[in-house]
Amino acid sequence: MTRRRSGAVSLLTAGLLLAAVLQTPARAATTAAPTLTITPTVVGNTFTVGQQVKLGFSTDAATVNWTVRDAAGTEVAKGSASAASLNGQLPLSISAPGWYQTDLSAVAADGTTTFGGTDFAVLTPHDFSTSTDTRIGVAGALAFGGAANPGLEAVPLMAAGGISTDRDEAFWSAAETTKGVIEFPQRYKDYKAALDANNVDFLNILDYGNSLYYPDEAPSTDEQRAAFTRYAVAAVDQWGTEHTTYELWNEWNLRDPNGAAKASPENYVALLKMVSAAVRAKHPDVKLTGPALAVINDWQGWFTKFADLGGLDYVDAVTIHPYVQPLDPEASVTYVNTIRSIMAAHGSTKPIYISEQGWATGTNPSAVSEPAQARDLVRGNLLAYGNGVARYSSYNFMDSGNDPSNVEHRFGLVRNQLDARGALVPKPSYVATAVLARQIDELPLIGQTRFGTNGYDVAFNAGAGQSVHAVWSTTPGLVNVAAPAGSQVQITSLYGEMTTLTADAGGHVWVSAGPDPFYARGAITGVAPSNRFALSVAPEIAGDPATGTLTFSNPDAVAHSFTVSAGGAETSGTAAAGATATAAVSYPAQDSTGPRKYTAQVSVDGQAVGLVSTSGTATPPLSVTGSHVVNGSGKDLLRFRVTNASSHDLAVAGLDWAVGTASGTVLTGSTVGANATVEADVPIALTGPGTWSASLRRVGEAEIRASGKLNPVTSPTVAGRHTVVLDGVVDPMVAAQPAIALEGTGTPPVTGWGGPADLSGKLWLTHDDQNLYLSAQITDDVFSQTNRGGNIWAGDGIQLGMTAGAPGEATTTQEIGVALTDAGPVDTWRWTPTSQTGTPPGVQAKVVRNETAKTTTYEIAVPWSTLGFAAKDRLLSATVVVNENDGTGRRGWLTWGKGVAETKNPALFNAIRLAPAAIG
Repeated sequence: MTRRRSGAVSLLTAGLLLAAVLQTPARAATTAAPTLTITPTVVGNTFTVGQQVKLGFSTDAATVNWTVRDAAGTEVAKGSASAASLNGQLPLSISAPGWYQTDLSAVAADGTTTFGGTDFAVLTPHDFSTSTDTRIGVAGALAFGGAANPGLEAVPLMAAGGISTDRDEAFWSAAETTKGVIEFPQRYKDYKAALDANNVDFLNILDYGNSLYYPDEAPSTDEQRAAFTRYAVAAVDQWGTEHTTYELWNEWNLRDPNGAAKASPENYVALLKMVSAAVRAKHPDVKLTGPALAVINDWQGWFTKFADLGGLDYVDAVTIHPYVQPLDPEASVTYVNTIRSIMAAHGSTKPIYISEQGWATGTNPSAVSEPAQARDLVRGNLLAYGNGVARYSSYNFMDSGNDPSNVEHRFGLVRNQLDARGALVPKPSYVATAVLARQIDELPLIGQTRFGTNGYDVAFNAGAGQSVHAVWSTTPGLVNVAAPAGSQVQITSLYGEMTTLTADAGGHVWVSAGPDPFYARGAITGVAPSNRFALSVAPEIAGDPATGTLTFSNPDAVAHSFTVSAGGAETSGTAAAGATATAAVSYPAQDSTGPRKYTAQVSVDGQAVGLVSTSGTATPPLSVTGSHVVNGSGKDLLRFRVTNASSHDLAVAGLDWAVGTASGTVLTGSTVGANATVEADVPIALTGPGTWSASLRRVGEAEIRASGKLNPVTSPTVAGRHTVVLDGVVDPMVAAQPAIALEGTGTPPVTGWGGPADLSGKLWLTHDDQNLYLSAQITDDVFSQTNRGGNIWAGDGIQLGMTAGAPGEATTTQEIGVALTDAGPVDTWRWTPTSQTGTPPGVQAKVVRNETAKTTTYEIAVPWSTLGFAAKDRLLSATVVVNENDGTGRRGWLTWGKGVAETKNPALFNAIRLAPAAIG
């Protein structure tokens, strides 16, 4: 049946007031913090291009400050005004399509500040009223109760987002509360009327049990199945077959496995057969789908049995739920292929619907970021269509709750009705879905192709020789889009920003392809990897401009002039024939932090041919750390450091600290110089494990918070001051000091250890202002180190684990190894932090093997700059491991302290105090 739409989609006015999240001041304020409540002026803060953006709020503050950022993290509006003059509405002159986030601060007359914010969307107008496209759907939860139900005002928001189908329910247990009387509640009829009024189709799930007939969720006998079938027929009677499709049950193979029906394919097919016969007898044009298969446990075996039992004969389409979170949607393609192969083996070519797939946001370890959710859902849609799936329903439309740690609460495209950022306001995924709908509405699929290693191109026929290509690559890189020379190619970003390029004389435009899909519309003939242009941007510090370089590799036999537009400015250059040229780019300073996308448009010989981008992160200019240190007398201190990474001085109001029941303020009214660090020490008395916390206050800015652990130090190893000469002979002054003995006790025994002559040794630790030194003399009857680089742990050599502070306070470990290799060189390697894996900079080592004496002498210098520790803090924790290999594989190790060889646990390290006095 052709789906028709009529009439304009309108947004209702929201009246629900939602409380903003308050940031509690670190110190007691003289007055209560001002209130700040988000009150959207239109449902979901969703506007169309040309419509005045107005963000509603209420506050008792004197002043309201705001910063608006687009999806790239770029500040597009910023200001401050008296709350009275705004009168509860913040008007913004923003008309470009996209998703925007707004940071708000409400400031009382005394400076007390409350922070909050909201989000909004600007969509291009698009008339879906006559669309016959039913590909894009959502799970609406309009049948649910409580905070999980988005309400009828959400339906026009679905329609505005180009969502053609709501997968929802009209539960049996609610429809038949008196045995033999089936009457669907008015609230179900109301939401179906709202769907009809907004031209959104209904994918009606027929489910679940009814305690009037049996105690379990799923029917298991013919009598129970007959009762359910009466409900199913009544549902089709009520909702009809026009713009309504039916799905029998939801994830039968997963739900109620301990009930009488045992989630078995046999019982499902028995129910399906009965329902299909009954509803088709009365409504022959009904579309019945199933089994809403959850791809979990032995889902392949379940579906194969379902097909063996003839289940495919009773459905008009097969529905599956290929969740792969937190993996990317490409991981779900194999599920579709497996289902299709099982169907083919049973002679079926019926359509496949993905009736649920989603990615939850929030703080749960399995959640993804909001931008990742947006791109994953769009890629999920595109991969489905590219692999022949007829319909795709995102799960779900609205966040069902507000607990960020609860994965079930955060699958939505829009925020919950009770979210502090506003009722139904868009997450990035809502806007990305709306852009997808506008790009492919009613365009038939051409097909899916791959490029490079991880590139995807899903193409749709736009008619008149035009096509739309959705392009992305999980390995970012540049692509060329082929089109006739001089023809225009319109590039649209994931969030709707549009740029028009013109194909050069060779018939190409160039665009950066990354995890976020972009859309290219034109007379396009293909997409392929390229290295014509590249953009790099140095790490950005908020408050300073971001700077970078555009590189143009010119393969042509003629020179080209080029212009780069980036950050509101232009730079020009010339690329000689067959040469590479560069142009500097700069992006204006902005105070906000977080992910950034930097974009540059490139014109060659006066023609815009390239849209090049790269990603980065803007980090705060100020950071706060706390370190457990000791002074020269061995007294415990907590040393706070405030570091300014920016190029200009920054004032701070003060740093409030707490250790147990003690608290105070330091650095009151201080200024931290550009690229400088200020310190403040607080004496502490530790009788047991504890914690510290700190809040750095700045006028008109959010506080910067830090916290950590504190552990008492007992009987630390004292390392005296001495600079070691790295010559492979233990310095006489070092050798004269008491040594740390290594023998076969105190560690898991070395396999077949034959006593000190087999493996033993002694260690010395010293230091100076530049390095921590380890000197070691190891007795080893057989020396073997056949490995290199990161594998030296498996042969004879030394590993050091090191952290700042007392054992167990730090979580980041520096694990560095040194070995004399059989190949000749001394190799050094750093295993952790994993972000720094490789040859550690500055580490020097001299290792000498005396085969006659059967000794190996190590002298190792590890720079404090490499460790990230400060020598003047005088406290660190460490372990030293001596690995043993006699040529037949690693036999074990000797260790001083634990926490590297046995298990990765820096709490097992030994404490070291750096004495200020020289040894000797």
